[in-house]
Amino acid sequence: MPNDLPAVSRPPDVSPRPRSRPVWRRLWFIYEKEMRETLRDKRVLFGVFISPLLITPLLLVVIGYFANRKAAEERAEVLTIAVVGAPAMLQEALARTPSISLLLVEAAQEADALIAQRKARAALIAPPEAEQALANNQTLALELVFDPSNEKSIAAMRRVQDALEEFNRATTGERLKRLNLDPSLVTPTTLTKRSVASDKNIGGLILGALLPYLIVLTAAFGGMTSAFDLGAGEKERGTMETLLVSPATRTEIILGKTLTIVTVSFASALFTIIGLVGSFAIGLSYFAQLTQGKIAISYTAVAVMTLVTLPLTLLTSSLLMILSAFARNQKEAQSYSLPFVMVVILPALVSLFVGDENPLGMSLIPLLNCALAIKQSLAGSLTVGFFGLTLLSSAVYATLAIAVCTALFNREEILFRS
Repeated sequence: MPNDLPAVSRPPDVSPRPRSRPVWRRLWFIYEKEMRETLRDKRVLFGVFISPLLITPLLLVVIGYFANRKAAEERAEVLTIAVVGAPAMLQEALARTPSISLLLVEAAQEADALIAQRKARAALIAPPEAEQALANNQTLALELVFDPSNEKSIAAMRRVQDALEEFNRATTGERLKRLNLDPSLVTPTTLTKRSVASDKNIGGLILGALLPYLIVLTAAFGGMTSAFDLGAGEKERGTMETLLVSPATRTEIILGKTLTIVTVSFASALFTIIGLVGSFAIGLSYFAQLTQGKIAISYTAVAVMTLVTLPLTLLTSSLLMILSAFARNQKEAQSYSLPFVMVVILPALVSLFVGDENPLGMSLIPLLNCALAIKQSLAGSLTVGFFGLTLLSSAVYATLAIAVCTALFNREEILFRS
């Protein structure tokens, strides 16, 4: 018998969508989807992998080559020194220096003019009674004129100083010999230098001035492109709504996006560490001269750098996600990046001028504490207290940033700004 009864209309199902998958599976789904789309961006691949591993070491090689070449040219270059009224004895001493060429002039004004015209790099001016003063075993008052704004003039000044020191030692010895006096009368002490620093300490001093600054910058800016694309970019393309109708909650969505940025930022910082440390470790001649030998870095320092970078990237990634979630589009997000850059660069710059022995309270300053912990680990002065407070405070700041980002993402007027 045919059913002629009219169909009963059912109200739309407004009940929450069932979430059969566990939370971590939904979170992993969001993370996997965002990572797949992020890695398709050639800008991300270039900034995270190619630049730190290839371009940065290549730049260091080029810098080392030209710096080494410049140093060799400076050592071989003969610099002209104007001499006014210097005794013959002193002129002979200066002339024995292969890198100095003497130019005898009559007056101090003429010497000043030669330096200004860069025909002479420095000038040594002696008083009229110079010859008599040396003959009478007196102290000869000399004037050394140079141009502090010119590198070659500074180099010439240093060469003259070295030559005068050698002349003073030789002349003092001759005077003592003529007077039948023991040279120990004018040398009450002798000094022998002995270094207790290892290759790790010396290398840590050099790397400690560079690595913390670069790690903070790469951890902050390595994920900037991805962050602005995952938030403001999706708003601009209109794909955010598609993600919101998925079984994942908004909290899970923002956590998945933030973890994606953390991964990109951490990879950028990690590959920067590998690229820089590798460049130094392969024995570039210029940097080997700076560190008096081969640079050695302990496994502890590498572990500390890696551990500190994790909360650092979590904090910076959360801050970037806040900017991206608040912005209407990527252009607006880029305009917000300037204050973010200033906030990051300031503590990074401070780390360049702060030593490796710091009070415990500095471990509570965000971003700076991570840079100082890295510097201390490279110098071998890191304490357990400073390291622990740095990790704890950075994790707390990152958690607060994630909470703020999640709150913004759950507000309709923020999420759908147009």
